[in-house]
Amino acid sequence: METGNAPAGRSAHAQLSGPAYHGGFATRYGALRPEPPDDLFAVLLSLAPADPPGLVVDLGTGTGSSAVGWPGRARHTVGIELNPDMLGAAVRASGLRYVQASALRTGLSAGCADIVTCAQSFHWLDASPSIAEIARILRPGGLFAAYDYDWPPLASWAVDAAFLRVIEASGVDPSRPDKARHVHALLDSGRFRAVREIFLHARRVAQADQIAQLPRVFGPVSRRLDEGATMRELGLDQYEEAVRSCLNPGANTIWWSYRVRLAIK
Repeated sequence: METGNAPAGRSAHAQLSGPAYHGGFATRYGALRPEPPDDLFAVLLSLAPADPPGLVVDLGTGTGSSAVGWPGRARHTVGIELNPDMLGAAVRASGLRYVQASALRTGLSAGCADIVTCAQSFHWLDASPSIAEIARILRPGGLFAAYDYDWPPLASWAVDAAFLRVIEASGVDPSRPDKARHVHALLDSGRFRAVREIFLHARRVAQADQIAQLPRVFGPVSRRLDEGATMRELGLDQYEEAVRSCLNPGANTIWWSYRVRLAIK
């Protein structure tokens, strides 16, 4: 996510959600948000112009939950993130370095990357300038992937319905029309020779108390709480009651659905 304070190049969602991304939110984010599934890395590696990729660049890397999966799969990985609080909570790994910079002005050399990713971050950026920078740093034949997981994960019908009401109360359309425009933006840019969208699912096991905390790492919800909204106003009380009533206090299987937009330069 691109979570600095400068408004230039930031989307409407970034302005809605960005104020939450500070302090303890970064630690909660790193602990509760899911890491990408192995199948996602397998797909991207199958389309990369080199095996292994020489350089993967993760834009809006946040706490590095996506970038940390690349060491061992790529020779070098760079996570780009503007927000110092998120970088302070970022996961460290050999072969992975972080750069505090905007996704619109990475400072990386032209044609340096085999793969560029935006994991839960492309909707934070204005499409045109971000695509221009992505195309600039990709080598010919390089792969861009913008991928997001749907909120909420599939847990139970009652829990999911309560979670959707929380999302709506935070001021966000749960259908996420901002993300639905990603493919069109990539196609309309004229900078890629092939663009398509695929779908993946990841099965995870989580305790009920972890699932109960998930809305608090959804930026607009956290922002509303910081501004003084009550749990009742946001529907968090009903959501947490649904979690207690419907889920096992111990292990619960939940499903995250990923939408992956792929583009070849």
